[in-house]
Amino acid sequence: MGFLRNPKAFLMVIKAVIEATGYRFILFTAGYQPLDSAIRSADSLVAESSELDAHHSPALSGDSTLLFNSRLFCFSGSIPYSWLFPKCAAAIHHAGSGSTAAALFAGIPQVPCPFLLDQFYWAERLHWLGVAPEPLKRQHLIPDTDDAAIINKAADMLLGAIRSALSPEIKAQATRIANRLASEDGIGEALRILKEKVLPEHKVEPQRP
Repeated sequence: MGFLRNPKAFLMVIKAVIEATGYRFILFTAGYQPLDSAIRSADSLVAESSELDAHHSPALSGDSTLLFNSRLFCFSGSIPYSWLFPKCAAAIHHAGSGSTAAALFAGIPQVPCPFLLDQFYWAERLHWLGVAPEPLKRQHLIPDTDDAAIINKAADMLLGAIRSALSPEIKAQATRIANRLASEDGIGEALRILKEKVLPEHKVEPQRP
């Protein structure tokens, strides 16, 4: 979250994509205070301008909020990806190994936007596997400024990546990869390799009395 220097700009990018499509989003804030504050601020602005609007969705109780005509669900809590991802059309994430694996097992297209370390490897790997478009650059998802031209450009890039991810080819490939993963016995294979190749090389001779 340290790369998210302008949470308001990030929300405006999502808002622009929502307004241009019929998509709905779930946003996990991970309890990041600057982002949660921006969400509360955006919700307050909506409430002030929609006091007489029957379609206005007020903030939900607890750690969740609805924004932008109830099409952005902001959540700071925790939900198992294994339960959530199969219910989603696609996952937009930082290409960390955990998120990547969960989306692969769920069989859904992915839109990766790496920020550091191994995330760049996983993002490229997803594209190579055919389950994701080319990785987004940081400024295409979380621009540092809320200048309208920059917001619109970032939204166009994100929208293009989402549409590419939802293509029949990528959706079909995501399903194929998930089916292959479901048939694998990863733990059993790891144990086999340990027994056959690793443990014999480190065999400890019994000590004589």
